[in-house]
Amino acid sequence: MKYLLTPTIAALLLFIGCSSSGTTEHDEDTLVNDTATDETADTAADDAATPTDDTTDTVAPDEAADDILTDDGETPDSDDGFLSGFDTTGKTCVTDIPDGRIVLATANDYQDDTAPWRVWVLVLADDGTLTDTGKYFETDKKLESIGFNANGRLAAVSSWETGFVTLFALVGRTLCIAQTGIVLPNLAESERVIFDQITADPLDPHRFYLTYGNPITTDEYSHYSGGIYTMTVDDTGHAEIATDHPAMHVPTAFTPLPGGMLAVALGGKEFFSDELTAGPDDLAVLDLSGDTPLVLQWYDVWGTPGANGAGPSVKSIGVSADGDYLLIANSSEYAEDPGLIKLLSNDEFADGITELVEFSDAALDSPDYLVLNNAGDTAVVMNGYFKGATLAVTDEAITYVKKETHDLVQPMVKLYRPPFADHVLISSFRSSNDESASITVAEITAAGLVEVSSTPVPLTGTFMIDNLAVQ
Repeated sequence: MKYLLTPTIAALLLFIGCSSSGTTEHDEDTLVNDTATDETADTAADDAATPTDDTTDTVAPDEAADDILTDDGETPDSDDGFLSGFDTTGKTCVTDIPDGRIVLATANDYQDDTAPWRVWVLVLADDGTLTDTGKYFETDKKLESIGFNANGRLAAVSSWETGFVTLFALVGRTLCIAQTGIVLPNLAESERVIFDQITADPLDPHRFYLTYGNPITTDEYSHYSGGIYTMTVDDTGHAEIATDHPAMHVPTAFTPLPGGMLAVALGGKEFFSDELTAGPDDLAVLDLSGDTPLVLQWYDVWGTPGANGAGPSVKSIGVSADGDYLLIANSSEYAEDPGLIKLLSNDEFADGITELVEFSDAALDSPDYLVLNNAGDTAVVMNGYFKGATLAVTDEAITYVKKETHDLVQPMVKLYRPPFADHVLISSFRSSNDESASITVAEITAAGLVEVSSTPVPLTGTFMIDNLAVQ
């Protein structure tokens, strides 16, 4: 089955591809949105933020920020003006974080549903050693997604319960809560919009993309709407969410493509009607070059009218280093073929996205996390319940190579920066035998995952890891 771009869209994609060739990893000239935020919600949530007794401090501003490596190994200048106006005075902060890549892990107390959730601070060294600093922040309940920005000096976490987004800022080796209670503006007092995924803008460290966006009121929410919103952060550490956004039915797995000018997302073009029917379009290609994402083209990948193939449990799309190959899975419980994996060819200058091969195996169930190695010839797929595998990938076939077992995976993240190029970081948020959390770093090889390190993360009490982000 083949899906073609219209001539107009193809020409636009060609223009974007050509114009991106001279764009650096951190383009400071990208336009910034000016939408006002809800100051009342921000103030109320700030008052509710709770520092921990032994692990956080109120600190004075540092003289200058440490250099933070980006995913491609570049080092931004420490005096480039980024966060130049951010003042740590009076902020809730974690200080003296050891050298290495910061890992933020959301954690909840699985024996006390009323306890505040925590954002735990860990550090990943180049040898794969993972250090639990024992330091954390207490934030909203039911934290859903967490992510760093492009240069690793901002992070954000969203709450499924309140709809609030909390912003963190890194100054030197001090991490502070910069802003809490960030919400989509212009909502009624009882309304919130919830965000299921937080993604960095690859080219602009001032911007995040917030995916899903279902409206919620006092005691109910609607799962028949959604979109992809843009959150912009200025150099004082103040964030605003733009109301303008591309509307999508229950979008998920929003993934920028190499080059940073295009992205793909799974979801639905049409919202459900009263008759619970929807169109079959379920994969969107988006242009990220403007103030907010713009849908360029829709594709019918699963071909199932009334039941879009991508459910909210799909968290990632596998992408090769050149962006030529995409690997997606169908996890929707309403689909006729849950667990089906498809390899797509992404030729943006010719025929657009085309389907190459598909694959399924009863041993895999429905994968939530998919990664492709840089070459696009090996994939690792995992779901949250003990089932995973390494797969060999070609234009003509996908074949099962090796079973990969990790307890209760949430999540699996591909690492790009040396020395972990073509590696994954796998969080097993609770083991089946001793209820401990662990984080594993493993190399993707054609013969299967090769473990570099696996570190138990005891946290404290009955807290367990729910999600994580890597700087």
